[in-house]
Amino acid sequence: MEDKASKTEEATPKRLSDARKKGRVAKSPDLNSAASFFFFVMLMGLLGQYIYLNGRRYMENYFTMDMRNLDLTGGGLGSLFTNTIIQYGLMVLPFFAIGVVTALAVNLIQTGFLFSVEPLKPDLKKLNPIQGFKNLVSPKVGFNLVKNILKLILVSYITYKNLLKSSVQILNSGNIGTEKLFFFLLDFVKDLGFDIAIIMLVLGVLDYVIQRWEYRKNLRMSIQDIKDEHKEMEGDPQIKSHRMQKQRQIAMSRMMQDIPGSTVVVTNPTHLAVVLRYDTEVDEVPVVTAKGADYVAERIKEVAREHDIPIIENKPLARTIYQEVEIGDNIPIDLYQAVAEILALVYEINEKKKYKI
Repeated sequence: MEDKASKTEEATPKRLSDARKKGRVAKSPDLNSAASFFFFVMLMGLLGQYIYLNGRRYMENYFTMDMRNLDLTGGGLGSLFTNTIIQYGLMVLPFFAIGVVTALAVNLIQTGFLFSVEPLKPDLKKLNPIQGFKNLVSPKVGFNLVKNILKLILVSYITYKNLLKSSVQILNSGNIGTEKLFFFLLDFVKDLGFDIAIIMLVLGVLDYVIQRWEYRKNLRMSIQDIKDEHKEMEGDPQIKSHRMQKQRQIAMSRMMQDIPGSTVVVTNPTHLAVVLRYDTEVDEVPVVTAKGADYVAERIKEVAREHDIPIIENKPLARTIYQEVEIGDNIPIDLYQAVAEILALVYEINEKKKYKI
């Protein structure tokens, strides 16, 4: 098994992409809850007014209800129960909406849009008791324990400080009336909640930074991992080299097959050879059917001799065609004159062969 100490390289984009497809991303649940709580506190003034008005209307309706005409049959009680549930639902709906919208927004900020069913697939490794025990005593569990204890201490301390600061008002709150008491408690809870929300947000951001660092650390790769990934993406270099060699062999074989139907081979004379075809019934202008250097040039000349194709030396023309014209392309206009001279020489050679005994 590869030692973790050898995984010193940052994860490649492909490894990060593969991890993301499996649902493995860096995120902090603490940041989600802290952000939801923060926005809830920020809107507490509006929410408190909303709860007060709806709660007051609800209580007024039920306290002024004519009990003598109340239908106590199953249908009447059912209707009363339904109306009560709707009233309570309307009061808690803003809290639910804030929680859902904020959680979705913070998740999108942390991870972007992500849909993966990989985490939902059953994993037998999770049922392994040995692995489960290791997880219980892992550094991550210890970190979470320390983090939760720290949050408990900070929240307790902030709550104590706020209670101590408002102790006089709290002790005298029984003399200010029900309506003022409600808004006094609302302001107290809002101030306390704001202090707690700030601390929770700071801890949430720190937790996200740590989670992201740990995520990147767990995805680190060794040099061998990167090489293996490169082989997987690009193909094994040996296989790739073999494949390119086969492609060259096929191309060369096809090129050699086109030589017998060609007109002339132009050489420089030892290093280069280019093959031209000019058939007036097929070609409007001369066409390059093959070309090569060194060994390939020698092979071209061998095939040309086997099929009695003229081989003519012209260093400048051979070099120019080899460098500027691809196989299958027409001869460019600026080489017409030089090629025409070669073709005239070929026709002269062929004419002499006709009368040779």
